[in-house]
Amino acid sequence: MNNAKQTRKVIQDISQVLDGFIRTDEGHPGLLGGYSGAALFYAYYYQLTGKKQHLENVHHVLLRSIAALSEQELPLSHCSGVSGIAWCIQHLIQAGFAEGEGMQDIFEEADAILGNFMEADLRDNNYDFLHQGLGTTLYFLERLPHPAAEKYLRSVVAQLEKAAVVQETGLSWKDHFSRTSQELWERDCFNLGLAHGMPAIITILGMIHEKGIATDVTLPLIAHSVDWLLAVRNPPEGAHTSLYPSMVGMRREAINGMQSRLGWCYGDLSIAMTLWNTGRRLHREDWLQAARDIFEYTLQHRNNKNGSVHDACLCHGSAGIAHIYRRAYLGADDAMLLQGAAHWTQETLTMNTWQDGLAGFKFYSHPEYVNSYNLLEGIAGVGLALIASVDGDTEPAWDRCLLLS
Repeated sequence: MNNAKQTRKVIQDISQVLDGFIRTDEGHPGLLGGYSGAALFYAYYYQLTGKKQHLENVHHVLLRSIAALSEQELPLSHCSGVSGIAWCIQHLIQAGFAEGEGMQDIFEEADAILGNFMEADLRDNNYDFLHQGLGTTLYFLERLPHPAAEKYLRSVVAQLEKAAVVQETGLSWKDHFSRTSQELWERDCFNLGLAHGMPAIITILGMIHEKGIATDVTLPLIAHSVDWLLAVRNPPEGAHTSLYPSMVGMRREAINGMQSRLGWCYGDLSIAMTLWNTGRRLHREDWLQAARDIFEYTLQHRNNKNGSVHDACLCHGSAGIAHIYRRAYLGADDAMLLQGAAHWTQETLTMNTWQDGLAGFKFYSHPEYVNSYNLLEGIAGVGLALIASVDGDTEPAWDRCLLLS
């Protein structure tokens, strides 16, 4: 079986498993961690196949998600809460997969709730993208050109400017979320993961700048924070294969070692995509070249073992790695990146071996492998990456929810 045929068969298997999940699961409706993310899978699968049943599934999931917004007490975060679900609904409406009639009142109500949450969280220095106030900016970016969206995005920029830590090499923002030990709570830490740290802040500032909002403030914030990011690269000597650690201290010293995983959430690829997308938005060839250098290095030196790649998920697995290379290829038209995407797609297919897994996949949750349906760490995300690998006619714009476009 050739790769394209095998890939389409795996996508079909994922679809059939999700068919049951979206109709029977009584769990959480979150975008990245719940059933709402399945709507993205079905939308892009419909785009690939043209089969009406997949579009009907989009509408089924959306109706469930909209009902959950009014009937359940949900967190407000991007990963598992209201802002992620609302972003998903907006994305599907704007992409033409659903009608927006009757949604305006819901969005108007969400504006005030999410705006207040975002501003309060950022005032408390809660900058985590997945679970705190920063991720809500994606909802307001999708809401533009609505006046409320611009107001709240200007507020984000003002708060980030106020909270920036000036260092010798540039600007940075302290991590107040992922410090997992008493020792880390007692020191200043700066997170280098796209899921939780500096790369997410830089990427979002770039998105806001691209929209022409507060550009006199965003431009220096971005430039100086990228300077800082480039300066915290690991020294060339040492027993490590990572170019960047996962976290550093005030003196740029690596915390928890110099090695980082290969994936979306942390590691060299998350920094490469930050430099790539921000360089593209601000027309900075030097940042684009820095991203190319990282991509080339990872293709030559990183693998399953030294990248801690244990499964196929988007967050920290092979499908996410494949999609990052493919997304960069779409902007660079570089055969090296396409080859990298093909390699990691093949790695994903080789993980499709679990007899008791969902569509053949299980996902690593230390110390065991578990079943997961969701977008971030489960089969919905794997399916989206595989769809992107065989559908050359459709931009995988769903990946904006992961700050990849």
